Amino acid sequence: MISRLLAAALLVLSGFVSLIAGERAVVSLRDFREKELQMAGIETSRPLKVHVKSLGGGGKSDWKWRSSELFASGWIINAKTRSLVWEMTTGNTRKSSDGRSCDEWISLEPGAYEVYFAAPVFSHNSWATHVVVNVDHRKKPLFGNHDGDGWFKGWFTEDFPEAWEKLAKEWGIDILVNDGDVSSVKQFSAPRKLPNIAFQAIGLGEGEIIRQGIAIREPVSMDVYAIGEKPGNGDLADFGWMVNANTRERVWEMTPRNTRKAGGAEKNTMLRASIRLDKGDYVLYFVTDDSHSSIDWNSPPPYDPTNWGVTLSLDRAAETEMVKTFQYREGMNVIAEITRPGDDENRQESFSLKEPVQARVYAFGERSNSKRTMADFGYILDARTREKVWTMDIDRCHHAGGGSKNLYVDEVIPLRKGSYVLIYKTDDSHSYNDWNDDPPFDEEHYGITLLGVGKGFKSNVVVKVDDDREKGVIALVVRVGNDASASDKFRLDKPTRVRVYAIGEGQQRTMYDYGWIENVKSGAIVWEMTYGMSFHAGGGRKNRMVNTTILLEKGEYVLRHVSDDSHSYGDWNDDPPDDPQYWGITLFEEGADNGLPPPPPPKP
Repeated sequence: MISRLLAAALLVLSGFVSLIAGERAVVSLRDFREKELQMAGIETSRPLKVHVKSLGGGGKSDWKWRSSELFASGWIINAKTRSLVWEMTTGNTRKSSDGRSCDEWISLEPGAYEVYFAAPVFSHNSWATHVVVNVDHRKKPLFGNHDGDGWFKGWFTEDFPEAWEKLAKEWGIDILVNDGDVSSVKQFSAPRKLPNIAFQAIGLGEGEIIRQGIAIREPVSMDVYAIGEKPGNGDLADFGWMVNANTRERVWEMTPRNTRKAGGAEKNTMLRASIRLDKGDYVLYFVTDDSHSSIDWNSPPPYDPTNWGVTLSLDRAAETEMVKTFQYREGMNVIAEITRPGDDENRQESFSLKEPVQARVYAFGERSNSKRTMADFGYILDARTREKVWTMDIDRCHHAGGGSKNLYVDEVIPLRKGSYVLIYKTDDSHSYNDWNDDPPFDEEHYGITLLGVGKGFKSNVVVKVDDDREKGVIALVVRVGNDASASDKFRLDKPTRVRVYAIGEGQQRTMYDYGWIENVKSGAIVWEMTYGMSFHAGGGRKNRMVNTTILLEKGEYVLRHVSDDSHSYGDWNDDPPDDPQYWGITLFEEGADNGLPPPPPPKP
C-alpha cells in the first residue's frame, strides 16, 4: 500500500498523471520522440469541467530560449470556430524538474474541442551542452555519427541525446473527467472538417506553389481562412491571394497589415475574411518558403496547425454547386517572354500585333538597395517610336516571396495594333540560379512574360519579328564602341517627316557620344544631338536620349556619330541605358500606319 501511494506521489510531483482515483482520461497524448505533433478530439453535450495535466518544456527555465514561449506545450481549440480555448503558458505552469508542468481544472461549454500537443524544438542546458535546435523528424536516425545524416552529429556531447530521449518521452497532455462525467464525453478523430468547403489546400509543406482555378457560376459570398508565416523582416513567407483570371485584380490577399497572430510562434499569422465574388473565373494562389511548415515546424506551430494553408468555404451547402474548380496553367497564350536571365544581361524579344489585344504582364525582378528603384526589371517599347508603353513600376509591384528584394507584377494592359520590343535587364547579382538571397516563389518565371488574356484571344494576331530595325528604318549607326566615327548615307525622294532616336553620353551640359545629320550637297548640319534637347535614357545619369521628329526636304544626307574613349556599347563604365541595342542614332520614317497615336513630347 505504501509503495503504491509513493508511486502516485512521484507522478504528481513530475506534473504528469494519466489516472487518478475517481477520474478517467478521455485524452492522452504522450511520447514525442517520433512525432512533433499529436492531436485528439472530444465533444460534450453539456457544460463540463475537465482536469488538465500536462508536462512540457521551455519558458524561463531554459537557456537561450525566448522566455515567453514554451517549445513543448499543449493547447485546446474550439473545433467549430477554430479559436483558442486554453493553452499552456509560463503563467499557468510551474518549474518541474527539467520541464514545465500544468495541473488545473477548466470549464468547457457544450460543443466539440480539439486537443493538441507539439514539441518541434528542443532546448538543452547542461554543464557541457547549450543548444536550441529544431527537431527534424524527417532525418533518420535522429542521432547519427559525426559523418552521418542524423539529426544530431557526434560532436554533441553524450548528455544531449540522453536528455532528449528522457524528456521527449515524458512530454504530453492528459484530459481527465470525473467518473460520473465520462458518459457525457464523446471522442472523435481530430481535426474536424470545416463545413461547406469550396476549395481547400492545407497541410502544405515547403517550397509549394498552389495555383487553382475557381469558376463562380453565380455571385456568392465566400469565407477565406488562411494560415501562414510572417518572419521578423515584415514580409510574408507563407501566404496566399486570389485574382480575377481576366483582369488580374486581387479580390483578397494576405498582407502584413491585414493578418493577425495565429498563436504559437510569433511568426504564425492568419487571415479570416468574408468576400463577395461575382460570376467569373478566378485563380487562387498560396506559396510557402523552405522552412516552418506542416511537414516540419521549426518553432511552435499555430493553434490550428492542420489548416496551414488556405480554405475557401460558403455559408450554405447548396452554394457549393455554384463553385467549380478547374486546372490553371500560368503559361497559356504566350505573346513573348524573357525568362531565367543571369547576371548583367540585357535581352529583348520583338513582336507585332495585327490587332489590339489585352495582354497580361507577369514579371519578376529585384529591388535595388535604394528601395525605390529596380535592379532587375522589364519594360515594353513601341518598336517604331522607341517610347515606353509599359515599365515595371516599383509602386505596382507585390512581394514575390523569399528575400524582401524580390518583387513581381501581375497585371493586364491594353496593347494597340503595332510592333513592340520586350526588354529585360539585370544587374550584377541575384539572378536565376545564382541567388544571393532567398529566391522568389516562381523562379522559373523570373524575368518577364507577356500573355494574351481572355477566351477570345487569338494567337494568330501575334507575329514574331526577328529584327524590328529593318522595317521603317531610313538610316542607322548603332552599337557604337569607343573612339568611333561612323556614318550612313541615305536619300529622300520627297519631303519626309523623320523620327530621330539617339542614345549617347553626356554630362555637365556637354555631349561626348552623339550624332548629327548633314546635307551632302551643301555640307550643312541640319540636325545635331545636343545636351539641352536630351533627357535621361535610364541607367547611369550620363546616358542621354533624344526621341523627336524633324522634317527633311528631298535630297541626299549622311547620318554621322562619334564617340569618346569610354562608356560605349559593350564596354560600359557605368550602368547601361534602358535600350543599349540602340546606342548610337537611328532614323525612322514617321507616319507609317502602326495603329498608335503620335508619342508625347520628351520631358527634359
